[in-house]
Amino acid sequence: MPIDKTTAELGVLHGRRVTGDDFWELKISDDDELKTRYCEYQSDIAVNERVVFYESMSGARMMDSPYALFKEIFNDPAFSDYHHVWSVRSPSVIPSEYKHHPRVSFVKRNTDAHLFFLNRAKYLVGNSVQPDFLVRRPEQKFLNTWHGIAYKTLGRDINNPLGAAASVYSLLQATHVLTPCEFMTEIQLDRFSMRGVYSGDLAEVGYPRQDLTINLNAQTEQSLRTQLSLDPGKKTVLYAPTWRGQKGGARFDATHLEDDIAALSELDANVVFLAHHIMLRHIKNVDFSKIIVPPADVNTNELLAVVDLLITDYSSIFFDFLVTGKPVVHYFYDYEEYESERGLTLPPEDLPGLVIRERTDLVRVVSDLIRKEFVPPPEYISARERFCSHDDGKASERTKKWFIEGSARAVKHVPAKSRPTIVFWGGRMDTSARTRQFLDQLEREARSNQKDVTLFVSFSVQSNPVVLDTIKRLGTSISVVARKNYEMAMTEAEAIARKRTDADDPIPKETAPRSLLRGTIDRLLSKIPATIHKNDSRQSNRAPATKKELQDAMYRREYRRIFGDSEFDEIVKFNGLSLFWKKLAEHAIK
Repeated sequence: MPIDKTTAELGVLHGRRVTGDDFWELKISDDDELKTRYCEYQSDIAVNERVVFYESMSGARMMDSPYALFKEIFNDPAFSDYHHVWSVRSPSVIPSEYKHHPRVSFVKRNTDAHLFFLNRAKYLVGNSVQPDFLVRRPEQKFLNTWHGIAYKTLGRDINNPLGAAASVYSLLQATHVLTPCEFMTEIQLDRFSMRGVYSGDLAEVGYPRQDLTINLNAQTEQSLRTQLSLDPGKKTVLYAPTWRGQKGGARFDATHLEDDIAALSELDANVVFLAHHIMLRHIKNVDFSKIIVPPADVNTNELLAVVDLLITDYSSIFFDFLVTGKPVVHYFYDYEEYESERGLTLPPEDLPGLVIRERTDLVRVVSDLIRKEFVPPPEYISARERFCSHDDGKASERTKKWFIEGSARAVKHVPAKSRPTIVFWGGRMDTSARTRQFLDQLEREARSNQKDVTLFVSFSVQSNPVVLDTIKRLGTSISVVARKNYEMAMTEAEAIARKRTDADDPIPKETAPRSLLRGTIDRLLSKIPATIHKNDSRQSNRAPATKKELQDAMYRREYRRIFGDSEFDEIVKFNGLSLFWKKLAEHAIK
């Protein structure tokens, strides 16, 4: 289908003539308003079979595996009638070739456009946490690619027994989750509580982003070298460190970095510095004048293809670089401190490159490595076989066939459930005898090793030593899903139903909606050409509903926000659940 016809049929998917600038630019700052708008769009806007929505690292850049998959689909003539929507924080991260392309739209988080396309797209692709209000519609497909092999400790561990709730929700909601290797598969099953819970399709495919390194063509390579002003007579050294601390308390020693950069700038090489996006705000005043800093629209995996040597610390970027067969140097000037605070998944002896502690040794070793031909040592070859077994330059194509086309023959499927499943529905447990009895039953079930056991609790139990001690003791023999404090999202009709005392009278379809929201939705529905409806998998047709029906819809949505389509064979309820937790439990059993 020609591009001009695609643009005409998709109508409001590109351009601002219908909606106005506020639809695209104005961020909704009130959380309740944001959630209500999302639910209203979900009720009124039908899914379109030919729209794909992408986001990488909460919109930080167009990067990683979502970007590689986007390029694969975008350039495939069989998908020339598909429209692509990217969530981005800033226009500066958009590659020039897509900035004004009629088949690509760009939205910012928490705008009406963002909410609209989250509901309009048939396909959702992400590599990190999604907005907390996201609930995948049953007719949508959602691929979670994650964003790298874990070198830093992730998810649940002894210091974080409840795990990373937002990451767990994003994984459990996905219809498809890919991993690059068995090592990462096991981490995601255990550390993100997918084992015995996840109901979608988990497969070892390889990271699509690796294709960008392996398959970089000569024209793109030369364009990148020119953009970065790389001296063709010198080797290129990339220094790519990661941040320190914990999420929400990230930090980086800018003074140490400045001294490192000053030393590295003396190398007879093109020295490139690539910062993790989380550390950028901590190094604003560092002098980078003597080295090369890529602009935001340079793709990291394409950059790796022109690099001759990688220096990194605790970043997982070294796993990606292994496909090049070129040397890696691990610069661990604060190893003991970092390992104690964050934890690492591999000991130094399992790493593929040389481990360096001092700045003077770093410069000496790098100088030596770039002067001679590199022959990968046994530990490098072993690491490549262990972590890059699916990196053959075709992961994007396999992912497209698996996720978009529904062909599963080319991927290695991994079952998340292999036994009967049971969930212990704990909610907001106290420290009473009934809590201890409930946890004793949980422990007996886990120790019997007959079923996949999951514990579902409120995040408030993080201050309950009775519960935490049990979770720590049982470790990965159980999965743990923790619900953070969150006011349920609901439509306007549902909000009214929640306050009414009569259970059976219908709630009017029109319930004094917000004028801006209703006006926007009405304009969208009236302006979408009739031709587009042939691609809609469901038409909106909201009829009046009773209070009970609306309340059931609220709780079903909240359950799916956390668990996706997951259901359990058995449930054991804590004898002290509130009405909220009881209502939520109604959706847990098959």
